[in-house]
Amino acid sequence: MAETAFRTAWRRVVAGMAISLALFQLATALLGNISPLQQRFVHLLGALILTFLIYDGRGRATRLERGMLSNALLALITLALGIYMVAAFSPDAVLQRGIWGLSPAEEWVGLLLLVLVLEAARRAVGWPLVLIAGLFVVYALAGPYFPAFISHKGYSIWRLVETFSWTTEGVLGVPIAASATYVAVFILFGSFLERLGGARFFLDLSLAAAGHQKGGPAQVAIVSSGLMGTISGSAVANVVTTGAFTIPLMKRIGYRPHFAGAVEAVASTGGQIMPPVMGAAAFVMAEMIEAPYWQIVLAAILPAVLYYAAAAIQVYLRADRLGLEGIPRSELPRLGTTLAAGWYLLIPLAVLIHLLMVLRYSPTRAGIWSLLLMVAVSSAQYLWKERRFPWREILEALESGGRTLVVVATACGAAGIIIGVVSLTGIGVRFSQLVIDLAGGMLPLTLLYTMLACIVLGMGLPTTAAYIVTAVLAAPALVELGVPLLAAHLFVLYFAVLSFITPPVAIAAYAAAGLAGANAMQTGWTAMRLGLAGFIVPFMFVYNQALLLAGPWALVLLAVATAAAGVAALAAGVEGWLFGPVPGWQRLLLAGAAILLIVPGWATDLGGLALGLGVYALRRRHLRAASPAAEARSAQPPAQG
Repeated sequence: MAETAFRTAWRRVVAGMAISLALFQLATALLGNISPLQQRFVHLLGALILTFLIYDGRGRATRLERGMLSNALLALITLALGIYMVAAFSPDAVLQRGIWGLSPAEEWVGLLLLVLVLEAARRAVGWPLVLIAGLFVVYALAGPYFPAFISHKGYSIWRLVETFSWTTEGVLGVPIAASATYVAVFILFGSFLERLGGARFFLDLSLAAAGHQKGGPAQVAIVSSGLMGTISGSAVANVVTTGAFTIPLMKRIGYRPHFAGAVEAVASTGGQIMPPVMGAAAFVMAEMIEAPYWQIVLAAILPAVLYYAAAAIQVYLRADRLGLEGIPRSELPRLGTTLAAGWYLLIPLAVLIHLLMVLRYSPTRAGIWSLLLMVAVSSAQYLWKERRFPWREILEALESGGRTLVVVATACGAAGIIIGVVSLTGIGVRFSQLVIDLAGGMLPLTLLYTMLACIVLGMGLPTTAAYIVTAVLAAPALVELGVPLLAAHLFVLYFAVLSFITPPVAIAAYAAAGLAGANAMQTGWTAMRLGLAGFIVPFMFVYNQALLLAGPWALVLLAVATAAAGVAALAAGVEGWLFGPVPGWQRLLLAGAAILLIVPGWATDLGGLALGLGVYALRRRHLRAASPAAEARSAQPPAQG
């Protein structure tokens, strides 16, 4: 009984802390009545305390066993540190510190904060980000001892503490600023949408619209996971949420487990690059490049559509090759009934898009008003249908959102240390120059090396942290070679995101493999092949800015047409199926067509279209020739035994 009571009390403390953090975020988004430094710190403080309440020393959910006392002690130490530092971040205290410098107590408190941030990141995010941050700290301390091309004068531990803990150049820098404002609001928006029926509604809507088609459940996974993934902020969380429904449906109609898992992983990962929310990483991008958020959303629309179109085409071709049909209509929800039951959930999404793209509100303002509208219309629906107010769902949404903030905030705090080192030492410029030198100043090779660096650096990291780490190191090299700033950062974001489906650390694919009961590595390689268009599209928009909706509409439409043809050719070539099995030499021609269509210009576009249409004509002729032969064989009487 005592153990049960303790567990209940612990769960209530965790739930209360998560709900309090969520309410703090909503209150500051609405009122904004504390200083930016205090807001960032309280956001980080709440995430740190929650981390020590939720995760044990091995990064697992805490249980009533040895180690619980140390978790409670860490949470109390963090709370005490927070009480001290909140007062120390008042405007008057910041001014005094700027004049007189840190006191000895502030130096030790700042060092403790850094230790707690790294420990929380280790528990909530994992070792990769902490090891990277640790290597950067070592580099900052031991600068003179590195090779000449990356050496620097070196900094003392107390200089690092001052920069990383007490200024906006460290754990309270750009990443945590975005996390405490834009990201937090949209994580809560996604949490409320899910708890108030959005996840089920999007799944039913996708089933009603596409479940009956060839390979329907896979198309459903692509649509529903894309819809939820753009808001959820985590590819892995989206895999677990929607994959629990879509993967069994795909296996049911005949897709092999590893392919079903790969489809879900690719669809969920793509949500991080799909407007209007883009998994929250775009908010950090807006802060880093100082661009309006709506501009990033506009630029990201066509590349994201191409990514999903290629995946959908490949899924359809796989279904055609295997002879897989959709789910019988009698077993599917009806479109009209589904819309009638959940139409109200589309209102806040439409308002969100209108506020962001038409009225061009700030993301925080647009997000908070859309969230409040969603609560209002959903509550009205509950009162009308169930004669009750959805208190339970609202509290669950607040708790779920607060828990989700833990991973993002701790990752952003640790990533802030990396940005602080880059700012202090200038390693970003040196890294960029190293990449350019290795590529001989040639843009194609620089893009290739940047792609590899982004995938390697992004492995095992949450989306936001993966983008931050890669952006500060890799994007400047592209900008130096003439790539526009927005295109360079989108290029980096794409490949940081694609690390989720790139073996050997394809964490989204591995999560999907667990749900599918498939081999993790096989699922990872299949996901990489299925998402191959994602590896091509960034090169397309670097060379052709029209794909980012930049330039005259005539050029934009031409770019869309040639890019669509390119990803279709790529999908058919990778899958090896177009009205039947495609011979190897024709698959090479399709790949060549896709590559030619990457590079802008009339000559390459015409060459790529000629190759693609040529293979298409050959396949159609083969189909017409094969049909009479098949009919003749079926008309022959069976052989007598």
